[in-house]
Amino acid sequence: MSKKALLDDLRAARAEFLAAIEGLSEDEMLRPGVEGIWSVKDIIAHLIAWEAELVTALNRKLSPLYRNAPPIVLIEDIDEWNMEQYHQHANRPLEVLLPDFHGVHKHLLLAIEGLDERSLEDPLRFEWMEGEPLAYLIQETAIWHEQEHAESIRAWRKQLQQEATP
Repeated sequence: MSKKALLDDLRAARAEFLAAIEGLSEDEMLRPGVEGIWSVKDIIAHLIAWEAELVTALNRKLSPLYRNAPPIVLIEDIDEWNMEQYHQHANRPLEVLLPDFHGVHKHLLLAIEGLDERSLEDPLRFEWMEGEPLAYLIQETAIWHEQEHAESIRAWRKQLQQEATP
């Protein structure tokens, strides 16, 4: 996948997520139950945590000689890591999370823009990617992840509308 296509997909996934939360009141964004016990605010914190890990990985000196895998690819138990992040961020106010959400995304775009095409597309460039190109890590961690949560939010909103309709 080319850098341009990756950036376009990343921007589109963010727009899709923002559309999914558009018009929600603060009370609605804090209401648990969107995904399990998570509220929209918790999902935003969750996405921040993953994208921050991705930005950290991409800002490392990525060269074929750099054999050490970044922490994001070493997470063994994703559910456990997600719960740790949830507990770390549960008390952060929404008005603090939203600027962080936009800020980490801006840093992610800049990190990707700073990479060369070969680093993104070559499946053999980084041994720790186990045969996948670096673009796959970005797709999985940012693009598909935001799309997945946007879909959950849309389904939750639809359910709320159905419950409100007599």
